[in-house]
Amino acid sequence: MKKRNIAFMVLIMIVLIVSMACNLGKSTSSKDSNEIYTSDEGGFSFQILEDYTVNEVLAGVEMVAPDGIPEVGPGMQLYGGITDQEQTTDELWELVTDPEIGLFEFEKPKKYKVDGVNGLIAEFKGEQAGEAVKGKIFLVMVKPDQQFFMFGIAPEDDWKRFVSIYDKVLDTVKFHDAIPIDYSYEEPEEWTFEEDPESVDSVPTEVIVEGTGIISQWASSAMASTEYSSNDWSAMQATGEPDVIECGSNPKAWSPAYVDTEEYIELFYDVPVIPTEIVIYQSFNPSQVVEIQLVDTDGEEWLLWYGNPEEVSDCPDMWTHTIELEETFLVNSIVIFVEQSILGLGGVEIDAVELVGYLEGSEVIAPSVVEESSGETGQDSSASSGGSIPTNYSGLMAGPVYQGWINIIVNETKEADLDKIMTIPGKKSTDSWKPRPDHKQTYLYEMPWAKMTGFISVTTDGIVYKKSVSSNTHPTDFELSTVNRSMYEELDAIYKRDKVIPYEVMANMLGSPGFLYEQYYRPDDGKMISQYTWYNADRDRISGYFLDGLLTGMAGLNFIESE
Repeated sequence: MKKRNIAFMVLIMIVLIVSMACNLGKSTSSKDSNEIYTSDEGGFSFQILEDYTVNEVLAGVEMVAPDGIPEVGPGMQLYGGITDQEQTTDELWELVTDPEIGLFEFEKPKKYKVDGVNGLIAEFKGEQAGEAVKGKIFLVMVKPDQQFFMFGIAPEDDWKRFVSIYDKVLDTVKFHDAIPIDYSYEEPEEWTFEEDPESVDSVPTEVIVEGTGIISQWASSAMASTEYSSNDWSAMQATGEPDVIECGSNPKAWSPAYVDTEEYIELFYDVPVIPTEIVIYQSFNPSQVVEIQLVDTDGEEWLLWYGNPEEVSDCPDMWTHTIELEETFLVNSIVIFVEQSILGLGGVEIDAVELVGYLEGSEVIAPSVVEESSGETGQDSSASSGGSIPTNYSGLMAGPVYQGWINIIVNETKEADLDKIMTIPGKKSTDSWKPRPDHKQTYLYEMPWAKMTGFISVTTDGIVYKKSVSSNTHPTDFELSTVNRSMYEELDAIYKRDKVIPYEVMANMLGSPGFLYEQYYRPDDGKMISQYTWYNADRDRISGYFLDGLLTGMAGLNFIESE
């Protein structure tokens, strides 16, 4: 553990200057009258300007004019606090205006007294967000170990009008003894994770061993790109079992230090496994995950999933990823990337991440343990267990777009026929990522449910090889009374007995063909992978991954309750 020194605290101030950031604090507020704002941690108070927006930022505050833009103003920031080493005002000035930082061009400072304390004040100019700006900064070491800054900025054309407003607020500043803040943190390069289960950096993790050799475990250690503090909202809060019951900001979950940035958290597990499933518990502002990586015991990273964030209605949200590996490897850590600037929801919080998989040396149940029947590839047409598949589509699933969706036959339908079958025009993706060497293009189709997009990928030969819909979306008018825990237990009993569930058996038991969420052809072994989901009126769902129409050990049967 290290303490952030005065240079780091000045760096925080510089970050505020650069961004006029209101994203370093967990809460914001607005004031609309001339009242006094007091910062106990900052050790100062001042009079708030009427109609200005006020945002609390760590041991400070930001005020932005009604017509202002946070990045360029007009606005001002006041920041103060205890330092962990003594310093003079002149030394503080040299540190803030260090030419190597090179943010602005400062005039020669002048002495200026605020609340009876002599400080330094100067104007500056520079560029922010591509616009010429001017500003003014006052700084002072109120005590040898207590600093204060007041920074104002405005577009160059507005500066003459705004400078008098800055001076007016500065004259209202009063100082008092600041309350120390614990700025302790662990630098990423100093993170170490001991294999000793009694390491202070790990927490107990319950491991559930099943008869099949599958275990379920929670992370014992974690690190992150940033964390709101070293205790509450730290990366370590995402270890262990979920302990946040209600949606909302909670110190028992990991939260990045910023609310509009791309961040990541890496979670470490005590027992390496051949993964079959991970479950991400997002307890606040969910749906902002953009990438998930598995890290094997050799340190190699494997991309499990990536995509654009899609807003979901469930919070807390339990997001399950079932894993079907093309080659087996042992995983002992997971990296989750979030992008918080796209949806504008605010900071995401992750409560826990569960890793499920086979122990090393266990017999992995693969599709080869069941007899495969012949048949053409397509929508699970190779599965055969007797009985027909229900065709009782209802609501929008009976409409032309979804019916077109299920009639797009993977490994058969031609690129030229897509619009005709889907009954609506598609758009070409602008994504340059090639998920496989023979990938040519992905076409986007607006599905009949809100925020749901269908993605259909074709090869360089012009043949469909994959189709999927937007993550975290579902058909809102799909409501089955058969989707409940009792039915799940019946299905699970069949799986445990037979080690397989044919798709048509599951569809008939649920009384519906289900919603086809994803389907793709795997050229290395000729397997067709399909994911179907069935929903009830409460948005609970039963889902299954099928290999050539057969739900088997390395695929997944899931029952997920919405609350």
